[in-house]
Amino acid sequence: MARVDDQLTPVTPAQVLQALGVAWQEQFGSTPHRTSLLVLVSQWALETGRGRAMHCFNLGNVKSNGKTGDWCFFRCNEVLEGKVVWFEPDHEACRFRAFATLQDGALDYLKTLHQRFQSAWPAVVAGDPAAFSHALKVARYYTADEAQYTKSVVSLFNEFSRTIGGGQAPAAGAGGSNVPDLYSTTGVQQVLAELGFSPGVVDGIDGPNTQAAVCAFQAARGLVVDGIVGRLTRAALAKAWAERGDTAQN
Repeated sequence: MARVDDQLTPVTPAQVLQALGVAWQEQFGSTPHRTSLLVLVSQWALETGRGRAMHCFNLGNVKSNGKTGDWCFFRCNEVLEGKVVWFEPDHEACRFRAFATLQDGALDYLKTLHQRFQSAWPAVVAGDPAAFSHALKVARYYTADEAQYTKSVVSLFNEFSRTIGGGQAPAAGAGGSNVPDLYSTTGVQQVLAELGFSPGVVDGIDGPNTQAAVCAFQAARGLVVDGIVGRLTRAALAKAWAERGDTAQN
């Protein structure tokens, strides 16, 4: 828990979609629908100028109380009583959460929305950017004009729906392919094989070779070695798949 130097951490919408997908699986133990992720990506894009103005991997420009986690200061503004008011560091209105990696920021963003802005969460699940924007306004997440904010979020949602990969799972892996269904044995086998933990023939059967491969993966990731693909192992598999894609593109 400390103040860190402010720095811009620009990323692409596709990278945020991927990070949020992995964070969703880690947080909730389920595969998110693509439209749910796109609602979040669209709001992130509006808040951060499509990522060009994102500071310290803070996806939602979430303020910090200076008591938990790291934080940074940067010049910012709010709309108060219809007027744009600027704040300068070290005013508390300029103190924002800070993260070392995009994945850390994505996980915190999900937790914050789900826990502190519960009224907006059903709109995320439903893939409804307009309802999400309205619920955030009611919950005082932002102070800007609601009509303009909503118009921008919906426009971004429509754009990203056309331009960012398809499917329900988070975009990840070389060539923009999606992570296989980690709730099926076949999907788990495909990921294990790609990561170098051979499950034998990819046949959808949870036999001894597949269980041995799961155990080997769990041991490599510091997880409980039980051969069972539970919530933590599933999240680790999704994250490893995403990291595999980053490595392939570098």
